[in-house]
Amino acid sequence: MFKSLTISLLLVSAVTMAAQKAEPVLPPPIAPEQIIYRHWPEQFVQWIGPELPYTMIELYVDRGGGTTPLYEAVLTERTTGKRVHYSNQQQMVDLDKRSGADAYLTNMQLDRPANGGATYLLRFVDHAGQPVSWQWIQGSEMSERGGGSSPAGVEPPVLMYRGRSAVAGEGTALKIGNTVSTADLWTEISQPPYFIAYHGAYSENVDIAVFAGTGQEWTTITAPKTLAAGAEWKLKAQDGLGCSLRVQTMTGDHATILDTDDHLPGRTIAIEATLMNGAWSIDKLHYSAAGADANQGLTISFTPGANATAAQSKFEVVAGHKTRIASGTVHGDPAQTRVGWEFKDPDWLRGKTAWVSRAVVSRSSVAAETASR
Repeated sequence: MFKSLTISLLLVSAVTMAAQKAEPVLPPPIAPEQIIYRHWPEQFVQWIGPELPYTMIELYVDRGGGTTPLYEAVLTERTTGKRVHYSNQQQMVDLDKRSGADAYLTNMQLDRPANGGATYLLRFVDHAGQPVSWQWIQGSEMSERGGGSSPAGVEPPVLMYRGRSAVAGEGTALKIGNTVSTADLWTEISQPPYFIAYHGAYSENVDIAVFAGTGQEWTTITAPKTLAAGAEWKLKAQDGLGCSLRVQTMTGDHATILDTDDHLPGRTIAIEATLMNGAWSIDKLHYSAAGADANQGLTISFTPGANATAAQSKFEVVAGHKTRIASGTVHGDPAQTRVGWEFKDPDWLRGKTAWVSRAVVSRSSVAAETASR
């Protein structure tokens, strides 16, 4: 009798434990429509003449709060349109490589104007061992009239929005090896003798979205069982870095979620999404620098909400509070491994489709145990 009772109790205990372990948790609201976003406090650009095998050089600068500023230089190849990246920090090189770009680590030095001057000088060595020296001279005052969106990368598509800008002045020039390309007169906007501009610009508060990426693979470490303000998912990538998704506010089944990813320090994504039948529908993604004003950054909205299926949605990209810079449609492929961004505008991306790998999320046994407590 006692033996039968003991066996019965053990069976009940085992069934209870199995039920607890099998208790469902909510899927993380990872957007399948992955892009790479970066906010840069400063950007320098020069359009390059036929003397060199590149059409453009860009320099991005983030002095941050550390002892060493973050630099990234980009050279666009003339024949292929491919963007070749150089940075002084490995983390930036790794990020560029995840977007499918050619990226190289190199020492970089930027000399800034002294005593009210207007001349900047960048120096580094490219992957072929050639010295690169870029003298950039400011030719006007900073102005919001110089801000806005302009053509950027096509392979892969790149959207760029500038807060305000100044034009380059006479003497701006790039030297690679022994070959020099001097910035040409910008005849389209120059009004001599009162205003003379050369083909280059210096911009502040630049937001960049790159429609490329290999698709991060995540494992869910912890997940909530119910949807409420404060609910949080913790994920870990194969490289050991983590991601946190925390519900900020709730209105019915509609949630605003803050996404922070260790791979992209200094930036956050505010996700607006609706949980429907155990799956997420993404209505809006707001990308911004950490701590930035709500009216800064880039916002991508979807109509209807985007989800993990192959269904098509319209998308619109807005810079700042209300400036639309791109639109089109987004849809998954039949295998549900990639997402296609098909651009309707801007004009220079019209008809272009960027295929981006989806993020993949699996659930560890730790997640189920933690969530069932």
